[in-house]
Amino acid sequence: MICKIFVFALFCLVEFSNSCLFPYESETRQTKSLNGLWSFKVINGSSLTPLLEESDKDVIKMPVPSSFNDITTNPAVRDHFGLVVYQTKFFVPMSWKDGRTRVFIHFGGVHYLSHVFLNGIKVGTNKGGHLPFEIELSANLKVGANILTVNVDNILTPDSLPQGKTTNEKTDWSAKNVTTYSHNCDYFDYAGINRPVTLFTTPTIRICDVEIKTTYKDGRGFIQYSIDDCEDKPNSCEVRLYDKNNEFVTSESGPSSLGTMVITDVHLWWPIMSKHSPGYLYTMEMNLFGHDNSTVDVYRQPVGIRKISWNSNSLFINNEEIYLRGVGMHEDSDLRGRGFDNVILARDMNLMKWLGANSFRPSHYPYAEETLNEADSMGILVIMETPACSLDQFGDKIRQEHDRILKQMIKQHKHRPSVVMWSLANEPQTDKNNSGEYFSHLFQVAHSYDKTRPVTFVTSQGCKNDKAVKYMDVVCFNRYKAWYERPGRLEFIKDMIKHEIQLWHETYSKPVILTEYGAGSLSGYHSLPSTMWTEDYQVNLHEEHFKAFDELRGKGLSGEMVWNFIDFQVPQEYNRPGRCSKGLFTRERQPKAVAHVIRNRYHLLAEESPKTYSCKTL
Repeated sequence: MICKIFVFALFCLVEFSNSCLFPYESETRQTKSLNGLWSFKVINGSSLTPLLEESDKDVIKMPVPSSFNDITTNPAVRDHFGLVVYQTKFFVPMSWKDGRTRVFIHFGGVHYLSHVFLNGIKVGTNKGGHLPFEIELSANLKVGANILTVNVDNILTPDSLPQGKTTNEKTDWSAKNVTTYSHNCDYFDYAGINRPVTLFTTPTIRICDVEIKTTYKDGRGFIQYSIDDCEDKPNSCEVRLYDKNNEFVTSESGPSSLGTMVITDVHLWWPIMSKHSPGYLYTMEMNLFGHDNSTVDVYRQPVGIRKISWNSNSLFINNEEIYLRGVGMHEDSDLRGRGFDNVILARDMNLMKWLGANSFRPSHYPYAEETLNEADSMGILVIMETPACSLDQFGDKIRQEHDRILKQMIKQHKHRPSVVMWSLANEPQTDKNNSGEYFSHLFQVAHSYDKTRPVTFVTSQGCKNDKAVKYMDVVCFNRYKAWYERPGRLEFIKDMIKHEIQLWHETYSKPVILTEYGAGSLSGYHSLPSTMWTEDYQVNLHEEHFKAFDELRGKGLSGEMVWNFIDFQVPQEYNRPGRCSKGLFTRERQPKAVAHVIRNRYHLLAEESPKTYSCKTL
């Protein structure tokens, strides 16, 4: 690929690998979904299975995409840790073996370690459960029937993200050791092929990656792009831009794959309920040409043009101050576990809009591409987080893995207008002395690849003992006043949370976001006066927080994010009935009383400026 040096002060592009384009169809590309019922078997051992014997009595049917844990009635399947095997058959037309076509498989997400076989031959491996990956199948593909087998290992280790551990315990009541598997995350660790699986074709020479950065200045929009065709041979390209009505806007062409498009009458991308038209997306059409100037490949990418900035007090979108009205979320639903489902996605996006929320944090891992596509188109802001949940060690091995996942996450999602911040981790033990150097390093890594967004991590430590927040652009912290801290004492909430937000801001002179606060409630459980676990107490707790928020907005507080959007599954334990019940909505996506309170507040916040809104209007 011929490249020219391009100097442009508003941008900084750095190349790195391990990302893949979303499998959109075009004039030169076909897609074929492999979603459906696959053959499935639990493996009690460590040996890989290149081909599954369909006649095996232990083989059952398993939906893809879906977590495998809640599908059967067998607790051994639900609680299994180790290998499982998925297998499906698909057919390939003769046109896919014409010598001019390459065939790839795109996995949206497989948790955690996957080994992929085609017709009994290993074609690829991937580590990490929350980012997409693709594998070329061309060499081993046959015309007609093909067998795809995926071995999935869900065991987490001290050096994986998230972390986990396996212990073997000797007891006086069993001749065998008792093996116990646990992980650091406070949610049920659903596993399997959780996201869609898609076959797609490309020409022999293809567009294999695209780097896009946008901003605007002096009323003009700028799109800087870099197109990679994964070839050493020169190929010319043309990039065309179309508005949301598919009307032509502008184009760039030439022998180079790197350039900048300037849009004079630009439609900016804005967040939902920001007094602007939200989620405006252009379509960027990339055409790759061969030596005879014939079209080789065509790929289209939605693009939103916007600028993010921040100072010591606030965050800004397109130079307008933005206050995050948001929620923390999990990919979690009945039966499907963490499995992607368009019905759940549509319901969640409608509930988000109903609430008046303008943001969410994908907790505590990157979400499915389809979810983020909707956030882009709706104008919902996203704090994108790595799967580093509750890190309790900071050695070289885990740092190398953290580096890898962070780079891949940024590479995969930095073209998205909805992503406004990178979060390095959730609630790591940053009171430890070596945590400061660890997160300082990750902060530098993140900004070496993307200087246009603030970088943070979410802490649960106190301001006086946290060793790493000082290196971040934004202070994000979780706190549960009158729940874990001084349970039942609603009267202390305002003073406690106000004091802590002010302390963080005065100490570091950075914008502060309360990324988690809330209380559990059992749907339908009421008490007057309110008591813990009732819907009434959950309402009262949030209202007391509002009093502090209203005094601090515009004075360093840049956002409030409720924990959690929905009730979600947790591991079995004696102090919770299988759920974290802090949701505004039940796991079935029906509102609790607090959802109406949050809706009232968020709509008022959207309609009024922070300086005129008062909690008394609720």
